[in-house]
Amino acid sequence: MIRIGTRGSKLALYQANKVSEKLKNLGYDVEIKIIKTTGDRVLNKKLSDIGIGVFTKELDLALLNNEIDIAVHSLKDIPTVWNENLIIGAVLERDSYYDLLIWNKDKDFDEDSKIVIGTSSLRRRSFLKFIFKNAKFKLLRGNVDTRLRKLKEGLYDAIVLSEAGIIRLGIDLSDFKYKRLNILPAPAQGIIAVACKKDDKDIVNILKKINHEKTYLESTCERTALNEFGGGCSVPMGALAIYDEKDELLKLDAGVIINDKIKKACGEIKCKVKDINKAVELGKKIGKKLKE
Repeated sequence: MIRIGTRGSKLALYQANKVSEKLKNLGYDVEIKIIKTTGDRVLNKKLSDIGIGVFTKELDLALLNNEIDIAVHSLKDIPTVWNENLIIGAVLERDSYYDLLIWNKDKDFDEDSKIVIGTSSLRRRSFLKFIFKNAKFKLLRGNVDTRLRKLKEGLYDAIVLSEAGIIRLGIDLSDFKYKRLNILPAPAQGIIAVACKKDDKDIVNILKKINHEKTYLESTCERTALNEFGGGCSVPMGALAIYDEKDELLKLDAGVIINDKIKKACGEIKCKVKDINKAVELGKKIGKKLKE
């Protein structure tokens, strides 16, 4: 029996069940255990004000205490500086990495409008300031349904959500207007990750069977750049790595907002899909460029 730890939101449970399904298809019995995290309990503060690992700490502890065998996360929520006894054992194939701007059908605005945008993300807020110069930003926390309800109630003119979450939950946006935003995503956005203990060799070997190597290569590159620059959700940084399997070429674009200015860096490297060291090399190079 493989015990899966997860948060209790609809989205988190979808992610846990997707991992569960893959393990069942390999012939393993699974059990899902819901664990409430700090990020679930504290909804009146920005994520950057709560601390690092707000959606992972309690699940990490459950892993270390042998209460669960694996933990399922959105990879972007896992700190790049993490517990040395834990590893990302697998990632699933990446869903959309785009952010969506969503607003009510009876609203019309342009980039010069004075609108109120709801988000809890420092990255989204910082990058959107360059698109909507007269916008005000208001804290928006809670699950996807709660956020859409608050938009409908007119508490915000528009809100920002990840397209991956909308797709995973099968949410119908026909009552709203929406568009993809042309901004860099959070490192590893749109990726489901499975964490485990480093020394649990049986689980490590099982997770290798469900790991999507292309996504693992890309996410490692993005997260290395973030780590090299320094910071997590307290840094307005975006990164996107794309691996071309035909040409065996890994490309990384990254950007950060410093003193209300966008700093960008990009690079590429030839490698095989299993060349994780090459992904780390490129990530470090681009992270250092941004830091300098």
